[in-house]
Amino acid sequence: MSLKEYWKKRDFEKTREPEGGKTRSANRHRFMIHEHHASILHFDFRMEVDGVAKSWSIPRGPSMNPRERRLAVEVEDHPVEYMKFEGEIPEGQYGAGLSLIWDSGTYEPEGDPAEGYREGSMKFALSGDKLKGGFTLFKMTGRERNGKPQWLLVKKRDRYADENWQLVQRDPRGAISKRRSARDGKRRVSESKAKTDASTSRAAFLRKRSLEGDLSIKIASHTVEVTSLDRIYWPEEGYMKADLLRYYLEVGPYIMPYLKDRPSILKRYPNGINEQMFFQHNVESAPEVLKTEQLESETGRVLNYAVYTDLASLIYLVNIGTIEQHPWHSRVSNIDHPDYIVFDLDPHGAPFASVRQVALAMRDVLKKWKLTGYPKTSGSSGIHIYVPVRPRYSYEEIAKFSEQVSIRVAESVPEMATVERRIAERKKDQVYVDWQQNARGKSAASVYTVRAKPGATVSTPVTWAEISRGIEISDFTIKTVPPRLKKKGDLWKEMLKDRQSLPKLKREQ
Repeated sequence: MSLKEYWKKRDFEKTREPEGGKTRSANRHRFMIHEHHASILHFDFRMEVDGVAKSWSIPRGPSMNPRERRLAVEVEDHPVEYMKFEGEIPEGQYGAGLSLIWDSGTYEPEGDPAEGYREGSMKFALSGDKLKGGFTLFKMTGRERNGKPQWLLVKKRDRYADENWQLVQRDPRGAISKRRSARDGKRRVSESKAKTDASTSRAAFLRKRSLEGDLSIKIASHTVEVTSLDRIYWPEEGYMKADLLRYYLEVGPYIMPYLKDRPSILKRYPNGINEQMFFQHNVESAPEVLKTEQLESETGRVLNYAVYTDLASLIYLVNIGTIEQHPWHSRVSNIDHPDYIVFDLDPHGAPFASVRQVALAMRDVLKKWKLTGYPKTSGSSGIHIYVPVRPRYSYEEIAKFSEQVSIRVAESVPEMATVERRIAERKKDQVYVDWQQNARGKSAASVYTVRAKPGATVSTPVTWAEISRGIEISDFTIKTVPPRLKKKGDLWKEMLKDRQSLPKLKREQ
């Protein structure tokens, strides 16, 4: 085990990474994981073995779900001092980008870890803040990436295993702000003043034809920094992060009434639609522009959820890679009572013409209950139908009623629609009428949200007449929706005011 490759790749006059050396002190069996915002976001897993930090790059990050095997590409040994490193690796240096400590702690090996490493099979129990319990790390025979051995990291089935576990990323900008401030307060003040002086207005941003690098946008009383504007988010179309921000700035007045004061489940694509995506429920740190609210998740954990408050908060979230907007069905002021029902008509391979027919069938079923449904394309593959309601029903009541509606729809067009969740039990080309998103802590793609799909499609309100005539998901994109809004306005504006009462349901006392 040697540090020669580590030293060869770095210029320690330019990078703050520790030079270190192989330690002869007793092995304390430490581990840590770096969240590394390099050219491609990944996670670096390090274990103290025989005086060095054995290291692996995990593209998708670790998982507490024993059903998920995570690729771990072996990289060069690092000094044990790297266990405490956190900071920015300068441009031009190997691994340039922000490297944050995502988790750290100790591990308890089964047997000698150095021998396990040499044999290509390591078993251990982690005691970290995020990762706990047993894991296996084993080498895949005959598999290499760029000359480096490939391993798999797998969680063992124990009391810490969680099949619903989701990786939560740290806030890449707020995470080390205190350290930077303490290190060089004066420079930070001058930089902040320079950024403020260089800020541009929303209108000026929309007028700019060419956008690259970083900018600060003045939105009402807030200044929001937007970064890496020329990063490609849709490779086939050539759409950049700047195109996504321009869209949301343009449609902000239309989308915000549907987002305001709702918690959000962040679905983040920091490097574009073809790179790693992750969900973020818990926001550990947030700037002044973003409000958070402590709420119990659907799994019973109390988490800090991001809350949409105004356009500035939306733009902040978009800038950190939140391409899609997924708000809760209720607002924080009345969190236990949703103000709409969501029906998701999911084709899962069925013709889109069938989706349109099932949507019309749902319209007719709702009419029999004297309810109005508001349709929109999902922006992905199906159609969503929303039914606005008075915010006085519990999530349980809403779920019960939405199930009744879905069953009635499936019965009205049995060859085209089903409420059967198991794909194997469905008839060929049946559309799944999904009502099960109507639960506390669940979310759906918002109206006017961009989807991380080819073409940069947008979830867009449509009329029943348009559904009857024939529409396609690809009709509505970040390029076509803004002019459509200017021409037709918000087709859902009545939905915001329409508060309907559900039939045959008793309200909670």
